[in-house]
Order: sequence, then structure tokens, then C-alpha cells
Amino acid sequence: MRVGSLFAGIGGFDLGMERAGFTIAWQVENDPYCQRVLAKHWPNVKRYGDITTIDWGAVEPVDVICGGFPCQDISIAGKGAGLAGARSGLWREYAKAIQALKPKWVIIENVSAIRLRGLEQVLQDLSTSGYDAEWDYLPTGILYGHKRERFLCVAYHSTSQGLERRVFTEATWRAFKQHPNGAGVLP
Repeated sequence: MRVGSLFAGIGGFDLGMERAGFTIAWQVENDPYCQRVLAKHWPNVKRYGDITTIDWGAVEPVDVICGGFPCQDISIAGKGAGLAGARSGLWREYAKAIQALKPKWVIIENVSAIRLRGLEQVLQDLSTSGYDAEWDYLPTGILYGHKRERFLCVAYHSTSQGLERRVFTEATWRAFKQHPNGAGVLP
């Protein structure tokens, strides 16, 4: 399967996807240093810079879109602006890419504070775009040596999977918030 990588950084998702047998079709990264690292490791992969300037109609469709959009406004270390913030608000651009390209799969990563500062909007945007989602909060202590959780969401286009469409509604959000750790599967 072919992968489009958003907010690619230095290619963490890309390396993992490639090692799992996927092909990286394109990467989106605005930071010049990160772009140089990506160019070194993926010299033949198309790269885009500023996500806010991309014409998604001109971008090659892929089977998977993956990436972790900026967390600065979501993180408890930040000021708490959530998706209204300038950096974490780039989620809207991620959602535009999903809506335009309609990949079979979407993989999203972020900080666990998203459960309080934007998860409802992320899930609503996925649902509106025709995706069902499953998510959880994974401890990173084993990998990184610190006790933080990361949000990981896998969404799949319901029509491409032959699944019955499930809509994220106010009732499903209430049920989600009642779950002990906020993890869940859309009913």
C-alpha cells in the first residue's frame, strides 16, 4: 500500500511504515532541517512544504495517510488553546487532506491531552468524512523512558471496508466521555 505522510518530521512514521512493507508516496513537512533529513533517507519521494498551501486535488491519492499533527496547543504544557490554536489548529489541514484524497486508512498520533482539547472535533471530522475510528492511549515508557501516554487513532473508510456506517453523534460522545480512560470505538 502507498502512504502519504503528513507532518512527517524526520520520518518516524515513514520508517515504521516502510519497515512494515508500505511504500512512502509523498511527505509533507515544513521545517527545513526535517526536510533535509527526509531528503537524505527518502531521496526519491515527493515532498511538500507548507500544508496550508497544498492543492490536494493535485496530490497523488494514497491508501494510507499518517501523521501526528502539532500538539503544542493541546499539550498540558501549552496554554490550552486546543484546536483553536495556531499550531494544533493545523488539524483542519489534515482533515482537508483526508476529505480530498479519501484514503482507505488514516493513522493519527498526538498527545493524550487531546481527550480534553480536541478529540471530539477530530472524531466528528473523521465521521463526517465517512470514516469509522478506533483509538486508545498508549504508554510510551517502554519506548522513550518517560511516563507519558500518546493518543493513537486508526480510522478506516467505512464504504471501502464493507462496514455498516456509524455516525459520531452527541450520544456517542457522551458514551465516550463515560469510558474510564476515554478510549474507545465509535458505536
